[in-house]
Amino acid sequence: MSKRLCVYCSSSNILEDKYREAAKEFATAASLLGYTIVCGGSIMGLMGVIIDVMIERGSTVEGYIPGFMEDMEIHHPNIKNLGVVDTMSKRKELLRENTDAVIAFPGGLGTLEEFLETFTLKRLGQYDGSVILYNQDGYYNKLLELLDHFAANKFLNSNYRDTLIVVNSVEELMESVRSSKREIIEAKHYLPE
Repeated sequence: MSKRLCVYCSSSNILEDKYREAAKEFATAASLLGYTIVCGGSIMGLMGVIIDVMIERGSTVEGYIPGFMEDMEIHHPNIKNLGVVDTMSKRKELLRENTDAVIAFPGGLGTLEEFLETFTLKRLGQYDGSVILYNQDGYYNKLLELLDHFAANKFLNSNYRDTLIVVNSVEELMESVRSSKREIIEAKHYLPE
């Protein structure tokens, strides 16, 4: 079954090769399965790697980029389905729209901010896709420790792990995507215990 996957990831061009290789492996697998990738539309970093592989393989990629970024000429020149929007907020909304899952690859502040907003919406019953954190080589271990710290101090419901899928390899990531189902959870899931 064809799926639409929103990918959040780094736009840095100075990453270790292992991150690029994982992005290529993921994009190749997604292409073979006929999945559509929805992303930020940049030529930079892991986003550019994923778009390149998808386009080379004749697969569908959709991108959304705010106008100020298009003006900086960092948009991918070969992406056919590129929407230019006014704000970062609108971009995030369109990236998530009608997707089966969001996947946070290793990234920086932008990736973290996109992931946290979507994860919060999932827990509030406002997003029906799966939320997947790709914890390559333990990249997000400190974030998971922070979330556990929030839960231990009663600032976050300890059930937060029920709606967060954490994977450590591309194989686990693809299996999580394959088995994912759209589901709205009740907003009470978000409330303190």
